[in-house]
Amino acid sequence: MQLARCHCWGQQGGITALQIPPVWLAATHAAVITSGPERPEPLMQFLPGRDGVGLVTGHRLPNRPGAIHQEPLNQRVLALLATGIPPQAAVDQVLAAHPQADAGLIAINALGQIGCGNSARVQQRGDTGAGLWHSTDEAQAGFAFLHNAIQPAPAVAECVQSMLRAVLDQTGHPARYQMLQLTDVIPVEPAAADAVYVDAQWRVERVASADPFMAQARQNITLLPLAMPVWQAGRCVGRMATELFAQVAHGRATPAAAGIANLALVKLQPR
Repeated sequence: MQLARCHCWGQQGGITALQIPPVWLAATHAAVITSGPERPEPLMQFLPGRDGVGLVTGHRLPNRPGAIHQEPLNQRVLALLATGIPPQAAVDQVLAAHPQADAGLIAINALGQIGCGNSARVQQRGDTGAGLWHSTDEAQAGFAFLHNAIQPAPAVAECVQSMLRAVLDQTGHPARYQMLQLTDVIPVEPAAADAVYVDAQWRVERVASADPFMAQARQNITLLPLAMPVWQAGRCVGRMATELFAQVAHGRATPAAAGIANLALVKLQPR
């Protein structure tokens, strides 16, 4: 049976703001992606589909170009579905070929089979969640979801209490979190492993990124992702506990105009 796909989208208000036609309630398969507002147009690039084949959604940046002829990862999964490869195998194949891509993928084919997964890069973030379920009755119902929290990863109260107590506690209570800041234009260098380097005042000096897309980025992007190691004076002192976004272009990162947007938390390693 040839299934026809339909799309609707919006930049503000999330899923509740979508104008879904009543006839869509009879659909047997559906997919959705929700994210921050003002994503680059056309929004359909984040959730491609093909009549009689299936739909591919995800989280983070499932439209990120891959190594295979710069084909977007979600489009590559859709192409594999069209050859008859089951969704889970298609998702696994694409993510295995792009372990450092900042993406998670979910696919459903015309038979209602579902597959999902995160890249190795996303899986190491520490704030991800996922679910996959299939019924065992004749209804053949099922769902899959992926998400990440973005921020704050740790509880705000825990961070504030830790930093305040480190300053005020005369017994030498060690801080568990530290604030870093991006104050100047800094270099962003390709590397085999992620790292952010800070000076004695916790100002970012440079960033090393294993994400292959970072070298060609020309946009506001996650400069310091969750769990990125933080180096100071030749020693790894902790990992990013919240994220920091910046405008990246030509191998340089520029701080945001608003000062608070240039601050992020580091979870310190025990000394």
